[in-house]
Amino acid sequence: MPSDLSTLAGRGQTVCVTGAGGFIASWLVKLLLARGYTVRGTVRNPDDPKNAHLRALEGAKERLALFKADLLDSDGLHVAINGCDGVFHTASPVTDEAEQMIEPAIKGTWNVMNAAADAAVRRVVFTSSIGAVYMNPNRARCRRR
Repeated sequence: MPSDLSTLAGRGQTVCVTGAGGFIASWLVKLLLARGYTVRGTVRNPDDPKNAHLRALEGAKERLALFKADLLDSDGLHVAINGCDGVFHTASPVTDEAEQMIEPAIKGTWNVMNAAADAAVRRVVFTSSIGAVYMNPNRARCRRR
């Protein structure tokens, strides 16, 4: 295996990472850049200083573009995903109210998948949020049968 990760399989391929500014997504962007991929990251506001860590990554100046997109903005997702070989869907709405999280998560995933299908993306990797496995202590317990 080559010691220089930039010589690996990503050279010439473009991928989109939704929610690129998030913790896990940021590490994913770093790894993808290191492996030679061109990365299109979606963030709420590309000019927000909290995204500076992404722009500082090795290879970011040459191969990272940040796109303004929201999960509920189908058009913005289409712009970011069009022309990509793959999509890593890591974005997920975060709120204290479960009711305000579920519908946007479902509709957002639907929008990402439709944009990927319209762009003839070869591969989509979908991650979930902690909200999918978080156990609410106030939730009624399931009965064993």
